[in-house]
Amino acid sequence: MKPDACSIGLFHGGEVLLIQRALAPFSGLWTFPGGRMESGETPLECVKRELFEETRLVVDDPIEVLVETVGEGAKTYRLAVFAAECPMRAPITSHEITDWEWVPIADVHAFRTTRNLCDIVEACAERLGLARTAP
Repeated sequence: MKPDACSIGLFHGGEVLLIQRALAPFSGLWTFPGGRMESGETPLECVKRELFEETRLVVDDPIEVLVETVGEGAKTYRLAVFAAECPMRAPITSHEITDWEWVPIADVHAFRTTRNLCDIVEACAERLGLARTAP
């Protein structure tokens, strides 16, 4: 089944970029940049567009890591999660983001995140060949 939303874990060394959502769904929670696919868009096109719209960051070759079902209440989405290493460290965020922070991979559990984000961060880091750093 084709995804209808995409997100991306950006990594710089042993850190991952987390953004805090300003709007529903997931308002106030920390997660990856991303959003819903537009008509005729591929998951790769979607994740690159959403990343740029939300952070003004660009990555060349994101890797698709997994697809999961996410949602809030009765509304659910099939979310394709990508991962990439990020050459830039300072996003310029949109109105959809309240805050952002580069977080050591092992410290993600200390944030109020979307469901399963710690496991997803680990899966992304492993797929990128980064050393396992979680406790």
